[in-house]
Amino acid sequence: MIDDLWIDIFPVNSQAIEDTGFPTQKPESLLERIVKAATNIGDIVLDCFTGSGTTAAVAQKLGRRWIAADINKGAVQTTAKRLQGVIQEQVEKAKSKKQELPGMESEASPAPAQLGFAVYRVNDYDLQIQHNEAVNLACEHIGITRTKTDVYFDGTLGKRLVKIVPFNHPLTPLDLEEIKRELGNRPEEERDVVAVCLGKELAVETWLDDWNRNRKRTGLPNKIEVIELRSDPKYGGFLVHQPAEAEVKVKRAKDKLTIEIVNFLSPTIVERLKSQSGLLSPQIRDWRSMVDSVMIDTAYNGETFNITLADVPERKDDLVAGRYEVDAPAGKTTVAVKVTDMLGEEVLVVEEVK
Repeated sequence: MIDDLWIDIFPVNSQAIEDTGFPTQKPESLLERIVKAATNIGDIVLDCFTGSGTTAAVAQKLGRRWIAADINKGAVQTTAKRLQGVIQEQVEKAKSKKQELPGMESEASPAPAQLGFAVYRVNDYDLQIQHNEAVNLACEHIGITRTKTDVYFDGTLGKRLVKIVPFNHPLTPLDLEEIKRELGNRPEEERDVVAVCLGKELAVETWLDDWNRNRKRTGLPNKIEVIELRSDPKYGGFLVHQPAEAEVKVKRAKDKLTIEIVNFLSPTIVERLKSQSGLLSPQIRDWRSMVDSVMIDTAYNGETFNITLADVPERKDDLVAGRYEVDAPAGKTTVAVKVTDMLGEEVLVVEEVK
């Protein structure tokens, strides 16, 4: 019988095989007890704060389907790499016929509920990680000078004050009323204001027209302008996303497939390197330095990606191979190659082979 105080499960040791180096990692034995107690084989386990991916990894091993989410890109990458390793191990077991077949699973030896997964970017989460980081990104993009001594305004753009509206909601008249109230508390302030946002409600235009018309008619200062980062003619490039691209060649020679990634480019990584290198252009001599992992499905059905081969370097300094030779399925087949860059963006290249 298990008591309500669990003292028989110990934290992850730094020498343990399951250690990922993630600061809040929980031991698999803890999640195994919870998952087995609360679910059955084939059920779905949801972890909204996946961290190092322990819950998803345990669910995968126990034959449960899973959904994992996290706002931190590092957590997403750590989880994805960990799960790729778990699935690859299950694939190898299946090849050696040591793994139970679907329909023959038991709690003691469950079959994998899935042999593949996808990573979805469901919103602009990298702009919502925390307000301070979003403010820094916007200031750098627009050319705003930060003002750390001001408790309300985020900086200046030329002679104008700047207020950056939190990116988790569009600019509303209520936000403008807050700016108005703050200006009312500063009767000596004569500078105009720029409000920066990711979007705005229709009612904002009416509010701004009334406010600025009144300022002009009465000769009062503090006109308010809005920079909307999705559509602004000058600053709208803040959210332009160029997807990563991969060039892949697949050749068949009898019962073998040769799969070669000829080139890979992640514009997002290049842009980030540019912002870090200042005036110097970033030099990327080997495309593999931008790649976190490569996964291959030699019999892709267009819906489920089942990993035939996974190239996941164990050390940060190691690079993916880029060229692979695998067994070819009999007859015509569809080969899918999934390349994931260092920021977690996936590129899927699909090619039909006769």
